[in-house]
Amino acid sequence: MALAVQSICVNEWCEAPRLVSLAALEGRMRVVSDLKNVIVSPERKPRRILAGPFKGIVMGLSLRSQMQVYLGLFEKEIHPWLNRLSKGIAMAIDIGTAYGEYTLYFLTKTKATKVFAFEPDVSLFPYLHENLRLNGLDQSERLEISTKFVGAFDTEQEIQLDSLATSVHGPCFIKMDVDGAEGRILKGAKTINALADVRWLIETHSDELESHCEGILTAAGFQTRIIPNAAWRVFVPEQRPIEHNRWLAAWKNK
Repeated sequence: MALAVQSICVNEWCEAPRLVSLAALEGRMRVVSDLKNVIVSPERKPRRILAGPFKGIVMGLSLRSQMQVYLGLFEKEIHPWLNRLSKGIAMAIDIGTAYGEYTLYFLTKTKATKVFAFEPDVSLFPYLHENLRLNGLDQSERLEISTKFVGAFDTEQEIQLDSLATSVHGPCFIKMDVDGAEGRILKGAKTINALADVRWLIETHSDELESHCEGILTAAGFQTRIIPNAAWRVFVPEQRPIEHNRWLAAWKNK
């Protein structure tokens, strides 16, 4: 894939448009990134996010690796959808909580009376609990944290969302960021998806999974929208390890 870059005519002899490959642009951005790593300290310390929906939330951040979180650029493409889908919610479910930025958003920026946070990677728990503490939420009665995998069945290590169906009261916003288990999670959410006001924001990691998830949600009566990466990500990439990285928003019209 290549981007066409038009040259500037300075006299009667004009160059033909040149093609600059994405690989070349990415190479240049890697140079910039390497330079940043030389200049910016890797020190991780509490910092207040400067802009975007997470503005004002305090997290332990290293500017070398989490500069975009600090500046409010991280996953900026979905910020309008995050604001829209979380408006007026009574409940939130965060699947793939990681460091807790979305859980913190639900607790500080919405009036959700209950927030479920699922994160099976216990190595992330010190960071999650630190970030909760920095915002005075480590003892929040609104929050319930689980180390179980969310999936299609109920076992000692796995839980299906439908096991929460009797506790769900809408509007309910479900954010999902997992690597490959999206279909299994939706398979275990048939009862929840039959409710009147459930909203999804799903990070997708392959074309096949994206289409699969969209098909399940459309069949369950949802309106859907694919949210692509912004064109400027060529210059300000998020350094994700997976080539396909987009989002799927889903909601029901009243």
